[in-house]
Amino acid sequence: MARKEKSRWGGIVIGPVVMLAAMAALWCNETRYDYYKAAAKTTEVAVPDDAKPGANFSLTGSMDAGLTYPGKYVDSFTGYLTVARSAEIYCWDHDKDDDHDRWSMKWKSSVESNSRNSGVHQQCSSTSLHPPEYRVGELPVDSQLIEFVDGYDPIRPNALTLSPAGTALRLQPQGEYFYLSKNRSGNLGDERVRYTGIPVPALATYFGKSASGRGVADQSHQRTGFINQIIQDSGNLHYIVAGDRPTALASMKSHIQRLKWIVRGIGTAAVVIGMMILCSTFVGFLFHIPVIGSIAETGTFLISLLIGLPLALLTIASGYLASHPFILAAIAIGIVAIIYWIRQRGQASQQILKQDLDQQYGHQLGYEEMKDLEFLELAQLAFSDAKLDAGEAKVLSQWARKQGWDKAKCDAMIKRAKENRATEAAAESNDDHLQNLIRLAMADGSLSNYEIRTIRKVSKQIGYDDQTIREMIDRVRRGIATPTPA
Repeated sequence: MARKEKSRWGGIVIGPVVMLAAMAALWCNETRYDYYKAAAKTTEVAVPDDAKPGANFSLTGSMDAGLTYPGKYVDSFTGYLTVARSAEIYCWDHDKDDDHDRWSMKWKSSVESNSRNSGVHQQCSSTSLHPPEYRVGELPVDSQLIEFVDGYDPIRPNALTLSPAGTALRLQPQGEYFYLSKNRSGNLGDERVRYTGIPVPALATYFGKSASGRGVADQSHQRTGFINQIIQDSGNLHYIVAGDRPTALASMKSHIQRLKWIVRGIGTAAVVIGMMILCSTFVGFLFHIPVIGSIAETGTFLISLLIGLPLALLTIASGYLASHPFILAAIAIGIVAIIYWIRQRGQASQQILKQDLDQQYGHQLGYEEMKDLEFLELAQLAFSDAKLDAGEAKVLSQWARKQGWDKAKCDAMIKRAKENRATEAAAESNDDHLQNLIRLAMADGSLSNYEIRTIRKVSKQIGYDDQTIREMIDRVRRGIATPTPA
């Protein structure tokens, strides 16, 4: 029971942490340093001496296909810009939840600390290998902080020669791996090493900063921190890319677009998963109940999707706009323009309606008089069946209080409306009263939500439905309705 409680509290913490970390990654991804745009802005030079010291530049030149440098477990690598060494160990993986423990044997990058891996130690390590210096044409390029966008190819062990260190470990080539057997039961503790590398191109383009006739990293936009490391955003401009400048730029553009979409996909999934962890913590006790358990599990996924997906998309959109201020400014200007256009149109409609009303009633109407007339039309609609029920009286009383009227004025106006409704001279139809009510309500330039609700309440009680009311409002707005003579 204690372990279940601990696991539940762990879910409450882990879920939000996963969500926040994923949202931070999505934001950083959208605001990441765009090395493609930075490379496109560099000055192209033909020889290293043409590069201005301290300025960013690009240079295209041939490369040495025989580029060679040593490895730890093999003697050397020839013909690769960089080599990635991936080391894994076969060991126990322990997964636990509220119900039971799950044990499985897996290839892992490091030994998981658990009881079944006791005494298991990893001897091989993962790393990246590269020479101390590159040369693009006549340009020497520092290998420190160098980055690439071209793809890695597998390097088969049969093409490599083991170094004394690799021989001492008794590494054996098999397929794409060097294997290290520990001769334990179930192959526990066995290790394998895989090499991949970027082949040296015949022609390459370097993008970076000039310093003392060399190519070095431009670190003026350097990014640090765990999140930036995870999404591979160093903020440095220091690249060797296969091909001439146009080809290299196309590769860099494709690479950063692909990288962004990968992070967007994984980050969005992580936000949803984090929400699922959090939701599952609260409904976990329902999972053991037949039928309800499966419903709760399905509901958890749907809730996580409905909340997590919009959160992720909102984060992506916000980060994108933050990194594209001109687009943000254009959207803001567009919104302001639309609001201004709506306001101007409302003012124009108000002026036309006001002129029609002044003509209809034979003099210029003031604000207070228009509100009196609006109330009279509303009350005359309520008296359409010759009586005023409790619900209608309540609506009229609320409307009067909204205008700051006292009970005496409200009663007097209701009495006046009843008398007007009873006279043959003012025996207009309900359509006429409803149309005139809407025109009076819109004469101040807008139809408030409260006015719409009040009109709907009274109109529905005398038989109008929402569609008819909407059509009437639209007709008045478009100036189709015909004024009723005073």
